[in-house]
Amino acid sequence: MTLAGLPSRRRGAGLRWITIGVVATILILLIDASLKSKSPAPAHRLAVGAWVDQVLPAITSSTAQGQVIAGIWSGGLSRSGPALSALITGAANSSASDYATVSKLDPPSSLGGSAGLLEASLLARSRAASTVEKVLLATLGAAAGPSNPGAPADSAPASPSTEAPLLAQAASDIEVGDQAYALFLSTFPASAGVKMPSSTWGSDLKPYQTQPAQIFLTALQSAVTTSPLYQLSIFSVSTNPSPITTKGSTLVLPDSSAISVDLVVANTGNQPASHVTVTATVSPAGSGSSTAKDFVNLAVGQAYAISSLGPLSAPQGTAVTLTVTADVTPPSQPGSAGSQTPTVKSATTTLDLEMPAPPPPTTTTTTRAGSSGSKTSSTTSPAGTTGDG
Repeated sequence: MTLAGLPSRRRGAGLRWITIGVVATILILLIDASLKSKSPAPAHRLAVGAWVDQVLPAITSSTAQGQVIAGIWSGGLSRSGPALSALITGAANSSASDYATVSKLDPPSSLGGSAGLLEASLLARSRAASTVEKVLLATLGAAAGPSNPGAPADSAPASPSTEAPLLAQAASDIEVGDQAYALFLSTFPASAGVKMPSSTWGSDLKPYQTQPAQIFLTALQSAVTTSPLYQLSIFSVSTNPSPITTKGSTLVLPDSSAISVDLVVANTGNQPASHVTVTATVSPAGSGSSTAKDFVNLAVGQAYAISSLGPLSAPQGTAVTLTVTADVTPPSQPGSAGSQTPTVKSATTTLDLEMPAPPPPTTTTTTRAGSSGSKTSSTTSPAGTTGDG
């Protein structure tokens, strides 16, 4: 019996060891599964935090570059050519670097959409900064100095009338950039535990409109001129009433007892312009006054809108010329050995106008039959009426 019981005890011991091994394996698998089920959340938070830490400096920098570019429109005329070109070149380079930094990152999957919107915003802003840089450097020409290495030392500045319309694309890119950033903020998940900062470039896009841009660029070219320059420019001349049609280059106005003029006059020189005289004249004149004047004071780069300058009289049925001029007289200064004679450039704009002639009179012939024969009479009356005699 002793010999028969020994194998039974050994078998029991073996089964216990097998059971212990199985239980231990199950416990290990359960612990591993538990750890794996809990690990994604901390890992995800770490990935989000790392991405945010890398994009925040780029966002802060982008906001700063937008402020730099906005400051060019408000204070650029007081800077030298090299200083201004260095400022805009630095802003353009930083904007391109901000986009490059963010575009190279690998965002967590949960931030993929938001990250794409941020990239789009920084790309649009980089394009806008590059356009502004090209326009300003072209306008300054050689006056941009060493910050414009691509321009020859004697390069002539570009025409403001050619460069100004290009800024409309910059304005469009700025709007796209701001809209993309607003979407980035609205789609950034609250679960990330981070509040992303606001960032805007387009709080005021008026300087990018063609007329204000042309005024600024023209004044900019004058600002880098060392000698005193009194220069005026006239923009947006229109009449009240407005033309109803054209006859070649002549604007045909509706019949009116008087006309007036709307216009914008700007100081595009490098000196303040006091007591600027704006004159509108119709030649040859009809009855009544044919000349009207207004007086304004303009700082450097300032534009002023004059409404309803008039009344002016124009004869009917005769082509006339409307001439608008802006003149400034520099203040008298005591002569000195080092004084420079200022250059004065007035502005003149002309429009060919015509007011329709009154309609010719009409003649109506009436024949009446009577007992003694027929009678014929003629009546002359304005067009649209008839009369019997």
